[in-house]
Amino acid sequence: GVRMHSDKAETEPAVFAMLRISQSGLDEQAHHTCPAAPSTSPKWNEEISLPIRDLREAQLECTLWDANAKNHPSNFLGGVVLNLSKLIPYEGQYIEQVFDIMWDKAFKSEKTPSGKLKMGLHLDSPLVRGALKNQNTAQEAPDPPPRRLRILRAGGKWTVTQEQ
Repeated sequence: GVRMHSDKAETEPAVFAMLRISQSGLDEQAHHTCPAAPSTSPKWNEEISLPIRDLREAQLECTLWDANAKNHPSNFLGGVVLNLSKLIPYEGQYIEQVFDIMWDKAFKSEKTPSGKLKMGLHLDSPLVRGALKNQNTAQEAPDPPPRRLRILRAGGKWTVTQEQ
């Protein structure tokens, strides 16, 4: 499992996830889970709902961090990027998906995490956009609120290897 090495002893990370939707090159506000209890298999039973303006261009970015190693380069544990257009066939349904955790080389560390992240996802069904007519004025109704992606459950299991 994940073991973060310090000068004195090995510790298991208190992992939290940072989630954001990236659309058309713009990052939305990040949402954080609470840190899970220190473990190599953290679980978050939190529901996070994120707005999506353009499903075909949007990506879900989920990065994992160790709350026990704040302000230390080794607190980044890896991440996942999901092109949300892949969820179109499943809109309105709850699905669970397992992703490989990827390492970002921009983070310098002698340790390299690897493993899996499982997320429960629900893409809300779209409302009819712009097709409703106001019967009195025959003008298009304003666009409804954006779709929402709900992350209902998440957890992971991974290891960290020391580079030689």
